[in-house]
Amino acid sequence: MGDHTQLKEMLAAGEGTVPHMYLDTVGLVTVGVGHMIPNAAAASELNFVVRANGSPATPDQVAAEHTSISQQQKGLIAQRYLQFTTLDMTDSAIQDLLSADIASVEAGVRSKFAGYDDYPEPAQDALLDMAFNLGVAGLAGHFPRLKAAAEAGDWATCAAQCHRNGISEERNQKTQALFASAAT
Repeated sequence: MGDHTQLKEMLAAGEGTVPHMYLDTVGLVTVGVGHMIPNAAAASELNFVVRANGSPATPDQVAAEHTSISQQQKGLIAQRYLQFTTLDMTDSAIQDLLSADIASVEAGVRSKFAGYDDYPEPAQDALLDMAFNLGVAGLAGHFPRLKAAAEAGDWATCAAQCHRNGISEERNQKTQALFASAAT
């Protein structure tokens, strides 16, 4: 278990880093590095500041902004939602949230992939990138050959089986390269 520096860089490149709430491609309220906020109550637990003066936002302000964003048109680029927001997450709050998200996803992957803690860090990072994008259940359920190969330590087969639809080819290639580097 490393610090997942390479994974954090991949996720930031693949998901973007957005300090304000926005709607993702399917219309879910999101912030930071692809952190989906399921409802106003969950939003109010996150650390936001008032953009105008940097003061901490109240839970009510955060919840109200979540409600407002959830009612906007979906499918715009994240920057287009800035005009509907007054709150931001600081860089350190975004990094803390990303670390917590990775820890949560890693716990899920660990529970589904036998021997996970003994996998080389590049293989762990590749699996975590996939799980961050697909969900743990999606990774474990839709990639049975990859799962079997990972549990057997066959990283070359993982590299051949890791292609996902709906993400950039560049991100797929980075994930494939991580599995390939674990094989050497």
